[in-house]
Amino acid sequence: MAPSRSAAAALADDPTTVAPSPISCCDALARTAVETWRQHERLARLMQLRAEQDELEAAHGMVDTIDLALAESVKNFERVAATIPVTDQADLRQAANALWLSAREYLRRHSIAERASRQIAQRGADTLGDLQMEYELEASALLGLKHSTATYQKLRPDERC
Repeated sequence: MAPSRSAAAALADDPTTVAPSPISCCDALARTAVETWRQHERLARLMQLRAEQDELEAAHGMVDTIDLALAESVKNFERVAATIPVTDQADLRQAANALWLSAREYLRRHSIAERASRQIAQRGADTLGDLQMEYELEASALLGLKHSTATYQKLRPDERC
């Protein structure tokens, strides 16, 4: 059984707990990235199936939650990797940095697309082309995240979840 949030918080406050390494933070980032694109693909399949509105809303909620988790993983990796080198292995360091950059790009594109979709109600139908372009750029960034995660996981096969 997974530890509760209070147990996890107690572990975080424990002074004997060793600080995470940059590579363990990147492993967590990779696992979160896998779940991110998996939830997005699930939502897309549900939309193709024309699922009921309640199921779509629940799927949107899961996508929003995992996007927040991805943002937290990115921040955690940045915080830890700012003080300690990721690894001495050049190929693993390059894959870790590519994963981090693709996660940041996806989050950036996602926030731009969200902002554009909120503004469509204010500006009207003439901006639908811009909105479509933003969604396509977001989808491209998500695909980039998927590819960089796969590359990273090839180098760290034991850390998959």
